[in-house]
Amino acid sequence: MLIATPNLCLDRTQLVPELVLGGVMRARSVEVTAGGKGVNIARVARAHHQRATVVGLVADRDRERLLRLLAEEGADVVDVPMPGDTRNAIIMIEQPGGRTTIVNEQGSTIDATIWQRYRDAIEASLPGHRTLACSGSLPPGAPADAYGQLVQLAHAAGVLAVVDTAPGALRASLASGPDLVKPNLQEAEAAISGTSGLVLLDADSDVRERAMEAATTLCRLGARNAAVTAGAHGVALAQGTASVRWFPAIKVEVVSAVGAGDSFLGGVLLELEAATNAAGNAVGNQGDLDRGRAVEPDWPAAMLRGSATASASCEQLRAGGVDPDRAAELLAQLRKLDTQS
Repeated sequence: MLIATPNLCLDRTQLVPELVLGGVMRARSVEVTAGGKGVNIARVARAHHQRATVVGLVADRDRERLLRLLAEEGADVVDVPMPGDTRNAIIMIEQPGGRTTIVNEQGSTIDATIWQRYRDAIEASLPGHRTLACSGSLPPGAPADAYGQLVQLAHAAGVLAVVDTAPGALRASLASGPDLVKPNLQEAEAAISGTSGLVLLDADSDVRERAMEAATTLCRLGARNAAVTAGAHGVALAQGTASVRWFPAIKVEVVSAVGAGDSFLGGVLLELEAATNAAGNAVGNQGDLDRGRAVEPDWPAAMLRGSATASASCEQLRAGGVDPDRAAELLAQLRKLDTQS
């Protein structure tokens, strides 16, 4: 899989006894890792011994540190240089309890020349891949339809294109017809309404109905398929505007839910890769089978694998961390529940 995640960052994860606004706290532990939604997806793929190439903009300052951290994880990276600072994300997880507070920086501003270099790097990297994931926020200065442009490049190369990004960039990508969009419910509703306000979910709200309606609306606006996740509640899948299904999540003991949506998408991509590889082998890779888009994926199967992977990742502290055996165990449970429903 190829992962477009231009707005790379450094994640600084701190375990704190309690977050006290206006107070002075001491972290129990601190871990600094390479970050960005696409980096988390790549961790899921590597945990399953699958190839994943990350294409990111790498700012001049902290460049060596960021690339070293990625190399230490065994990440396959195509880095596109840019001036400026590497952005940081501060992740504070309260232990016990697991309540999480995140502060994301924007990143340095880019111009049209840098974006063109990044776009060219994606186009040059597409051959040999079956799926493209456009994941994470865009740096300031990137065109509003940046991910839509990458979707068009993927489709021209016969590659499946999946988009998971902030509301504004998500909405701008819909005109290009991404094969799948995967926002969470708050992001989906903000993208549909054109506002930036995010509404927190609660156990008593009509989460299932809202997610199903949002998924259908995203397809009406241009997405070919839409998966709208709602945390521990589950995920709604709309396949065009005529079919929508709800998949409940499986409950686990949560250590950290940071990056769970990225792990969900990682699981989805693993299922898409496995399906297109099997189809390619069945026909002798005829012209590479026009890569991923020549085969209509089993989207419900992808949702189940995504949900199992996300749940397994919630049992790990590192974003995108997942035990493949645990994910397989949860997937078996979800498949059994799905056949009984």
